[in-house]
Amino acid sequence: MKLLAFVVTGLILVFSGNTPAVAHSDGAMSIHEVSPQDAPTATLEIEKDPTGGFNVHVVTNNFIWRPEMASMKYVPGEGHAHVFLDGRKIMRIYNEWFHLNTYQFATRAGKQLVSVEFVGNDHAPYTIQGSPVGDAQIVDVPADEIQPAKSQTPKVLAGLTAFATLLIFALAALLFRRLKAK
Repeated sequence: MKLLAFVVTGLILVFSGNTPAVAHSDGAMSIHEVSPQDAPTATLEIEKDPTGGFNVHVVTNNFIWRPEMASMKYVPGEGHAHVFLDGRKIMRIYNEWFHLNTYQFATRAGKQLVSVEFVGNDHAPYTIQGSPVGDAQIVDVPADEIQPAKSQTPKVLAGLTAFATLLIFALAALLFRRLKAK
């Protein structure tokens, strides 16, 4: 029975370590509901960068970029923004310009939605009737601007090696017990 518990625990430890971690969470435990008149506004101006990716200008009204206050107390009309590509949060931005590095962040070629959502200094999103405040546009990511898919083979081999090691130790312990009992 102990061996079974040991093996199951080993499997859980081996395979739980192979799940990708999220870079960071939004950290938000609330939202900042604002009226349409008081809400920040954004317009994305996106241009293809000749060296790859896109240069993005976030034209804002009614909003003050406050990078030095990130993760601090909420002050109405202040904060930073979270950037999403194809529905995945990829970064925070602290001013009106950023470079969207598709080689780093795109997981596929083709048309994808780039969105920017305003958040307070405390990372809680600004919303109007529950909808995030920001802007979004479609970009067309060329196939030569995405990183080739990373192979899962090294992770699988590492997991199998760790499991085999645990199994060998468990079998050695059983053998040692049987020999000691004789």
